[in-house]
Amino acid sequence: MKFLPAAKSNRWFIWMAVYCVCLWLLFILHRFVMMAYTLDVILLLRFALFSIVVSGIVNVLGWLGARLLWLITTTGIIIGSVIMLSYTFREMSGWEDLAGFLAFFFFTCGGFALGLLAEGIRLLVKQWPKA
Repeated sequence: MKFLPAAKSNRWFIWMAVYCVCLWLLFILHRFVMMAYTLDVILLLRFALFSIVVSGIVNVLGWLGARLLWLITTTGIIIGSVIMLSYTFREMSGWEDLAGFLAFFFFTCGGFALGLLAEGIRLLVKQWPKA
């Protein structure tokens, strides 16, 4: 994890901005390009707000030093994104967007939970008394 900035580094805020824009563009790609819905400004702003919240939570925790949580959550987001985009090409009678978003949300929350568990185990091992 040498590619990640150190804890309390200002580079985390640059990472957060890039993370947010990439996530927002992913949602735009899925909804308006791949699914060919008409452009809706309100939905664009909702996607932007959701991207800001998700990237804010993940990157602020990374800034606090939870780099393992950042890595596992980001892996969950990537897996969820791939599954969300793959649901676009399935015939689900109009439920592709909901199923895709739920898969994305499931893997994002699952990655976050696994990241919290991994950080907790890492902290326990670090605090464990040496024999």
